[in-house]
Amino acid sequence: MKRFKVAVVGLRFGQFLVRALAHLEGAQLVALADRSPKIVEGLDTYAARYGAKAYRSSDDMFANEALDAVAIATAPRARAAIIEQAAARGIAMFVEKPWATNPSHAAQLAAICQRHDATVMLGFSFRFHPVIARLRKLLDGELGEGWMLNGEYVFDYLPPEDGWFWDPANGNGMFNENSCHLFDAVCYLMGKPVSVTAEAARFVGRPSEEAAAISLKFESGGIAALTVGGYGANAHWDYPRIDITTRHGQARLRGRHHMWDSLAWAKRSEDTVSAYTQPAEILGTTRYTHAFTHFFERLRTGEQPSATIEDGMLSVAIADAVAKSARSGVKVSLDLD
Repeated sequence: MKRFKVAVVGLRFGQFLVRALAHLEGAQLVALADRSPKIVEGLDTYAARYGAKAYRSSDDMFANEALDAVAIATAPRARAAIIEQAAARGIAMFVEKPWATNPSHAAQLAAICQRHDATVMLGFSFRFHPVIARLRKLLDGELGEGWMLNGEYVFDYLPPEDGWFWDPANGNGMFNENSCHLFDAVCYLMGKPVSVTAEAARFVGRPSEEAAAISLKFESGGIAALTVGGYGANAHWDYPRIDITTRHGQARLRGRHHMWDSLAWAKRSEDTVSAYTQPAEILGTTRYTHAFTHFFERLRTGEQPSATIEDGMLSVAIADAVAKSARSGVKVSLDLD
């Protein structure tokens, strides 16, 4: 089996990607890059732990390494130049969410990739967890399409108010930077959304809304109600969750600390519940392992990976619509064509 030579750029959150790649048989970590003074101080030691070379800039890394792929985990504002560098060299990209700061920025990054016919996968890890993949097959089979969905992604996470997370020109707040994981999973299960209605709250004084109750309508006629935000209690690790009613039955997805781990389902015509459970984050398997496995499988076959640029743009559009609806009090249509 070919081992793809991989680099990671941006090591604050990128450390989680490094951990997944280090245990993946098809990947060889050859380079790690970050320019943050706090990270640069210990970068050589950190990189050596994984048998990789440390770089203080992506410019130097791309100039000196023969890479098959790069995982980009920088804040959104810093990505355009890195994506341009990788795309121009024909290097496949795994880009951590969110795809961009806002819809305009999302289109700008997409244009760079289109110009170079780049291979790009978005780091939406949820849809690749085995229990969600199993549910997707059930929706295509015995359960039928989704009619109603209720989802929640609420946990104890509110970054400092002066961080890039809240900056409108960078992370652009809770819904764009974080809730996008749930947005992608829901659209993966329910299809194309056509409108968004939302109410949002800001109870602890962060620069923008910290939580929201969201309604989505889908092209299929399906509907969803989502609760997202950072007000959870640290002791409660049983998140995220999804309950979905379908044409022929019902299913319940449950997670534990950002990783989906159990699925239960039943058809209306039956009196028994079927169940499927996946292992927790142990033995080198992280919330990103299944996504990276898919990424490298697609590189071997020459196919574009699932979780596309279009999926990234969709999550940015939903986040933007949530904020607009919450602030205006009206339903926002999603013009995605």
